[in-house]
Amino acid sequence: MGQPKRPGPLVIAALAISSLILTAGCHPPIKSTLPNPPDEATLAQLWVNPEPGRDLFWGVGGKALMPDASATYTVIETKTSGFSKGYTVTGPDGKEWSAKFPPEASTEVIASRIHWGIGYHQPPIYYVPEWRAEKATTPNPQKPARFREKKPDLHGLDAKGEWSYYQNPFVGTPQLQGLLVLEAMLGNSDIKDAQNALYHLSEPFEGVQVWYVARDLGQTFGRTGVINAPRGDIKAFEETPFIHGVTNGRVKLDWHGRHGALLDNIKPSEVRWICERLNALTDAQLADAFRAGGYDPELSQRFIRRLKQKITEGLALKD
Repeated sequence: MGQPKRPGPLVIAALAISSLILTAGCHPPIKSTLPNPPDEATLAQLWVNPEPGRDLFWGVGGKALMPDASATYTVIETKTSGFSKGYTVTGPDGKEWSAKFPPEASTEVIASRIHWGIGYHQPPIYYVPEWRAEKATTPNPQKPARFREKKPDLHGLDAKGEWSYYQNPFVGTPQLQGLLVLEAMLGNSDIKDAQNALYHLSEPFEGVQVWYVARDLGQTFGRTGVINAPRGDIKAFEETPFIHGVTNGRVKLDWHGRHGALLDNIKPSEVRWICERLNALTDAQLADAFRAGGYDPELSQRFIRRLKQKITEGLALKD
């Protein structure tokens, strides 16, 4: 007897989509982990009111924590899962880094800068356009990469686990609702728990010693989707809607990914809340954010123009 035929890629994709549809309504209950609304100190673990003029080129770590692009790194692990491949590497100084290749290398840095610019905590990450590595599976020089240090010299910052959008201390607050709206605005439907990091610090920084961070923001600046959604795609970003309307006091956002239940209860005031903070970013800050991700000025301006259109659309919402 011959070997049974293996299903083709179209069949596999169809089965995957069918499975997603069947499980779309199955999710944990959306509820706060606190008996009462969070106080100001607790809210600061997710979001702080940022000081004006944050440097969106260098980000939270500044120039001092930038990886040395002239050094030769050593690959200790190859990343084979996920949309963008990459390596775990160590530098000559023994520091360990996660290096992620395009297409998410640029978009993750840009999205991280924007999140941090409006007050959401972010770890230091950097775009390195050219670098070298030993024991790599690809020839030198390596592709551009997003570098994120495992334990940066930033007040003892250390990732200690994950947190969920479904159950956390901030459910129902403008800060969390606004964060979800921001992901929709940027086209990021990759909002599963594994993308969120809970950081602990050895001393308070940005007001607290615990950070709830929306991390791994590479699936951005395209449009939302379940399978292989575009990233860093200016045409998709320009053509994709943001808001479809308001029904019974709830905003219908353009969303085509998993976890849509998280966005079913967004109020116009919560959209305005996040758009007011985005609107406070200067043209220079936005240009710096895209420059930090390696985008040229012409392409950057197209992304910024569309982002500003979405901000204006959100600010115009009425209760």
